[in-house]
Amino acid sequence: MVFNPFGSNLVFVWDLVATVISIVILLAIVQIVAYIQKKGKVSPIITRKLVHILVGPVFVVTWMLFSGEIVSHYIAVIVPLLFVLQFITIGIGVIKNESFVASMSRSGDPRELLQGTLYYSIVMVLMTYFWFYVPSTGISNANPTALLIIGCVSGGDGLADIIGRKFGRKKIGIKGSEKTFIGSIGMLVGSILVSSILVLIFSLEVPSFDIATLILPIIVVSIIATIVEAISPKNSDNFTIFVAVIITTLILEFAVPAFWPYPTIF
Repeated sequence: MVFNPFGSNLVFVWDLVATVISIVILLAIVQIVAYIQKKGKVSPIITRKLVHILVGPVFVVTWMLFSGEIVSHYIAVIVPLLFVLQFITIGIGVIKNESFVASMSRSGDPRELLQGTLYYSIVMVLMTYFWFYVPSTGISNANPTALLIIGCVSGGDGLADIIGRKFGRKKIGIKGSEKTFIGSIGMLVGSILVSSILVLIFSLEVPSFDIATLILPIIVVSIIATIVEAISPKNSDNFTIFVAVIITTLILEFAVPAFWPYPTIF
C-alpha cells in the first residue's frame, strides 16, 4: 500500500505534489521555531536542536505521501537538495533568511549554516537517494534502514546536545568536541525512541516493520551510534553517526541475517 490519489498514469505528478507538501511542512517547522526563538522563549541553542530533532523525522514521515514507484526517491531527494542549496547560499551571503539563521545557528552568524546544519542536510540527501524505504522492487521489500539513520542522526544527536548542555558536567570527546556522559545517555535514549516511533508509524503501511522484531537491532545500532558520537571530532558527528549506522546494519545483514533481514545496499 502506497499513497497516490492521482492513479498510476500520474505517478510523477503526484510525487511532485508530495514534494511540495513536504517542503511546506518543513518550512513551517523552521518558521515556527524561529518565531519561538525571536520571542525569547527559548535560547538559540535549544531552537537549533529542536529543528535538528524535528525536521529529519518529519521529512521521513512525509515519504509515506509518495507513490512508492521507482521515480519516488528521485523526486523526494529534491526536498533535502533544496535545503542544501539554501544553506549554502545563505551561508556565503548570496541571500538572506533571518528565520533560517535564527532557528539553525547558535551565534546568529549565517556562516554557521555551512557547518553542522549543511552536513545534516547532505546526510538527508544521501539517505533519501540510497535508502528511501520503498526500493525499486516494491513495497513488499520495504527497508527500515533510513528510519534508524534519522532516528540516530536527528533524535539521538539532537537530544544528546540538549541533555548534555543542561545536565552534563565531565567533558569527553576528541579534537575540540565537547561531549558528556549524560549527553551520551541522551543520545542513546533519543536514538532508540525516535527510531522506534518511526518504525511504529511506518508499520501502519509495512507489516514487516514489526517493532517487536526490530527493537533489538534498533538498540544495537543506537549503542554503536552513541559510542561513535561520543568520540567524533567537532562538527563531524552528523556524518560519523550516519556512517556508523550503515556499517552496523551491513555487519548485521551479513553476520546475522535473521537479526537484520534487510539489504542495507539496495
